[in-house]
Amino acid sequence: MNMQFPVNMQLGYALLRDRRVPIRTKLIALGIGAAGIGALEMLQLPVEGIFAVLLPFVGAGSDLALDSAEAIIGPLLIATVVLPHIAPADIVRQIRAESARGQARS
Repeated sequence: MNMQFPVNMQLGYALLRDRRVPIRTKLIALGIGAAGIGALEMLQLPVEGIFAVLLPFVGAGSDLALDSAEAIIGPLLIATVVLPHIAPADIVRQIRAESARGQARS
């Protein structure tokens, strides 16, 4: 059994912006992304603790900047990967067809 898990971030971003996709589906995708980033942060805590002890001022500043960017960008990236798989199939087909028509014109 050969299961493929294609990653099409452009399609996911288009679905995230499209009004035809239910807000509940978008929130579920963003929630999955936030949970994934939260789990990643929990795994990073021991390493961040070591850096905070060794480099207290540099570690705190860079940690704040990176964690802030991770908290915003991470869930969005994960949501764009997940959304094509959880959005209604008919809407995904419509968006793909519209995208293909747009690329054919260019």
